[in-house]
Amino acid sequence: MNTSKTIFLILILSCFFIQYDYAQKKPNVIYVLTDDMGYSDISAFGNPLIQTKFLDEMAHKGVMATNYVVTSPTCSPSRVSLLTGRYCSRSNLNYVLSPGDKTAIPDEEVTIAEMLKTSGYKTACVGKWHIGDYGTGLPNKQGFDLFYGMLYSHDFRSPYVKTDTAIKIFRNQKPEIFQPHDSILTTNYAKESIKFIHQSTKEKKPFFLYLAQNMPHLPVAWGAMKTRKDQSAGGELGDVIEDMDRSLAEIWKAVVKAGQEDNTIFIFSSDNGPWINAPKRMYEDGLTRAYHVGSAGIFKGWKSLSYEGGCRVPFIAYWKGHTSSGKVLKTLISNIDILPTLADWTHTKLPNRVLDGQSIKGELTDKNYNKPHKPIYYFAYVLEGVKDGDWKLRITKNKEKNNNYELFNLSWDPSERVNLYGNEKYASIQNHLQQLFDDYPDKR
Repeated sequence: MNTSKTIFLILILSCFFIQYDYAQKKPNVIYVLTDDMGYSDISAFGNPLIQTKFLDEMAHKGVMATNYVVTSPTCSPSRVSLLTGRYCSRSNLNYVLSPGDKTAIPDEEVTIAEMLKTSGYKTACVGKWHIGDYGTGLPNKQGFDLFYGMLYSHDFRSPYVKTDTAIKIFRNQKPEIFQPHDSILTTNYAKESIKFIHQSTKEKKPFFLYLAQNMPHLPVAWGAMKTRKDQSAGGELGDVIEDMDRSLAEIWKAVVKAGQEDNTIFIFSSDNGPWINAPKRMYEDGLTRAYHVGSAGIFKGWKSLSYEGGCRVPFIAYWKGHTSSGKVLKTLISNIDILPTLADWTHTKLPNRVLDGQSIKGELTDKNYNKPHKPIYYFAYVLEGVKDGDWKLRITKNKEKNNNYELFNLSWDPSERVNLYGNEKYASIQNHLQQLFDDYPDKR
């Protein structure tokens, strides 16, 4: 074989192996979870004052879901469901944890981080944890190589919460910053995220970054207290949200600089709706105002309620060359779908556990995908509702401890203003949803 043919063959084989290596490469994952962000708190979802340029760009390039719901409208239950792909009742974690609480995510649960580690991922939890503060409930015991952040919300201090535990930022299990000022949280989390991305890339390992922001959970006034050239038209709430948006842009620049833009999945959402019903204690600092809380847009309700305003939140997903470009997804999807979807995308074996979510890869990648999602249940301390397609049944207790029944068609009535329960015209739908409610998959 002459020299020119040999060189040509080497080039052909090199291209083949490069393509093969790229095809086998596991995608990185960045999941950004905000705290108490309402459906309409970013410009991509209709806020006319708060400008989130980076998130708008990701929504334009990727998928923006307008019917994404969390299965529990409060912090700890929502987060455990996101990380396990299971309803919170399966973890016995159906309420918001406080310091010293002996409830935590059970050791036998398998988180997204634990699942992805079986595929060789480097994992980090940066930000707020809030699903256990001791033993096997800590992030490092739940699959995260790195934890940098808080175990609770940043309001777990005087005058907001009576506790003898000082707020700390931990590095793994060691406190690093005591009583951090709210204004450093977003900045510090961005720095740690960028450092983690650089380190993972240097080690040539795929990474999973779970970036759980503290904002815009109340209080936001302290977080907005810093010198800035351009204050948000959305006031202090806008300041902290726009700060987050800028920090995400910086994190994404690090991804691009590392040559990982084409191979990184970016997902953005919130743990529940806005805290419109925040108690009096949250306003005793002399700075917090009612307008510091976000908006659920046209949806009824707020954090802690199983109306759409408490459970329907922004959702953006982008993976270059994979997610449908500029798609507005109106199909029902939920936080328990994230784990099976990431397993699907990363070709990772699912945990040997009963999963309640389903992969939504088709919804996110195929413009013409139209298969219905299985029913989704709403668990607000107790089971309170079920949603199947456009129809939703809500069953709650009134003051007399009797059942209160509500039936809505969320296509006709997204604001849940007209209760159709008891209307003979919809008797078959009502009976169908009642049967689904009675068949909740984690009966106890």
